[in-house]
Amino acid sequence: MIRPPKRIWFWAGLIAALIIAIGLWRGNRSTGELPPSWAEPLVERDLETISADTLRVLVLRDPLSWEERPQAITGLEFELLERFARSMMVQLLAIPVTHPDTMLMDLQRGRGDLIAAQCTDRKGLRDWFAFTDGYAVVRPMLARLRADGSAAHHDDSSSAHMPHPVMTSSWSPFMAEDYRFKGTPVPVHAAGETPEDVLMKVVLGTLPGTIVTGAIAAHESQRFPILEFIPLDGPERDLRFMLRSNSPELLKRFNTWLTDEREVEVRRKLVETYTGTIGESGPLKTRRGIQVHGDSISPYDSFFRQHAKGLAWDWELLCVMAWKESRFDSTVTSHKGAEGIMQLMPRTSAKLGLDSAAAMGDHIRVAARYLSRLDTLWMRAVPEREQRLRFVLASYNAGPGHVIDAQRLAEHLGLDPKKWEGNVERAMLLLAKPRYYMRPEMKNGFCKGSQVFHYVRDVVILYHKLKTRPKGRAHANLEQGTKAD
Repeated sequence: MIRPPKRIWFWAGLIAALIIAIGLWRGNRSTGELPPSWAEPLVERDLETISADTLRVLVLRDPLSWEERPQAITGLEFELLERFARSMMVQLLAIPVTHPDTMLMDLQRGRGDLIAAQCTDRKGLRDWFAFTDGYAVVRPMLARLRADGSAAHHDDSSSAHMPHPVMTSSWSPFMAEDYRFKGTPVPVHAAGETPEDVLMKVVLGTLPGTIVTGAIAAHESQRFPILEFIPLDGPERDLRFMLRSNSPELLKRFNTWLTDEREVEVRRKLVETYTGTIGESGPLKTRRGIQVHGDSISPYDSFFRQHAKGLAWDWELLCVMAWKESRFDSTVTSHKGAEGIMQLMPRTSAKLGLDSAAAMGDHIRVAARYLSRLDTLWMRAVPEREQRLRFVLASYNAGPGHVIDAQRLAEHLGLDPKKWEGNVERAMLLLAKPRYYMRPEMKNGFCKGSQVFHYVRDVVILYHKLKTRPKGRAHANLEQGTKAD
């Protein structure tokens, strides 16, 4: 048998080693393992094909990406892409996706042409995908529940003390392999859920904290007054859109569109519209209180005393509500049409027998009658009087239908439907989000829960402050005289 020369074996071995090395290099360039299932594009679909068809965008369900509302679609990224599609004179189609790996595979298969999920140029993905230039810059912020400033003892610190554990969505720009927080390492646990999914766990109290972008913090700050958002020490990141690596013409067209002077200005205003201002961190505090001069709270104390006789609570409650509703101004009409010192809606007033020409005392009398009806409505569902007061006030402010929705939602989310603080009040806040108020069991739709939250909290705190205030002799005698009647 003739044996091959030794140098042939040498070259064959060298070639085999090179082949293996190249395979390992390709497999390890992003994850250290074999290439992921979504590593290569499976379609040829670039600008020319898209221009003759539809621009398909894979979207994350999030208020800054894509959010479905009754008769409307909103979302910062979606609105930006709508403008880009119009510049191409092509139709835009949004395709909601719920999992990161699914979204990546759908992009490579051509189900979508780009991804809108508040993406950043990640080390682990840039070998397989293309990223547009940035359209906004975001910084990391810690989201956590506020302390209660009305409590006897509370933590007044606004530092970025990290609760444990902090769970951050794997979608987050700050979960990239090459991202590093400065200073003390942040305890982060990735989750397959979206940033909004994780943030809702903080709102519900099932998670002590999460890390979000400054854009999300600014957008949600007004919706969720129970949350505080604290800047963290970490580098800013550019938000981008993700494309297939074989779509260079689409990438070039998009980046050129981003630099158009008109679009730069429109984009700046659009970002401001969606983000707004982040509220101050720190404990929850009662809003401005009533200035009490001597024994008198208001010029209308006699009316409040007279018409509170049939209520389950003292006359100071009517007084606080009138101050909160109108600052004791009987001429005020709200933008929604509520009228008078007690800010009753005309429809409610009509049902209770009050006409527009009624005197001040009649407005207070009808408001007291309405409170009694609401008290009867909630008596069976919330038998404890102090808790029931919260539900009555919420119903007065937002209507009983929204409060019933919030109670139903609280029970579904594992909260106590008979307790307001930390339970139904949190469900009430969630009724400002489509993912909750568009559920079939929610019968009354959107509710600005933050307004109800502040109203109930402020009225209850001020009511108890007035009840426990020092009282002079003249006031005490007047109280005794009222009770004797």
